[in-house]
Amino acid sequence: MTTGRTILAFPSASEFGSRRIFKRSLRNALRVSEFSVIVDFTGHGTLDHEDIDLLLECVAQSTDRDTQLELVAGSRAVRIVLDVIRISSLVRVFNSLDEALTQSQMVASKLARNVPAVPFELPRSA
Repeated sequence: MTTGRTILAFPSASEFGSRRIFKRSLRNALRVSEFSVIVDFTGHGTLDHEDIDLLLECVAQSTDRDTQLELVAGSRAVRIVLDVIRISSLVRVFNSLDEALTQSQMVASKLARNVPAVPFELPRSA
C-alpha cells in the first residue's frame, strides 16, 4: 500500500496459483483501498489471451466497486496491446509506476482542494 493506493503486480500466465491469489488480492484491494488500485504489468514483455481474459475480469470486478482501477503498462509492447483492446476507454493506463503515482497524487490533491470547508458546531447542551 502506498499513500492510500494499492499496487498489485500482474501475475505471469504460467503461474496458475499466483493468478488465483492475484484475483483474491484484487477483490480485497477493491474493497478496502482508499483511492485506487494500480495493476502493474512491469516485467511483462507482452500479453497473451489468458492475460487479457484475466485483465478484463479485473476491470469487470472494479466496475462493481467505488474504487478506481489503474494500469501500468511498463513496456511499449504491453501498452500497444492495451491500446488495441481499447482498455484505456475503461480505465486509466500509465507508462510507468512513477507516472501513475504522480498523476494519482495530483488528482487526490485537486479533489482535496475542491472540497468546500463546511463549518461544524457541536450541539449545545440544554
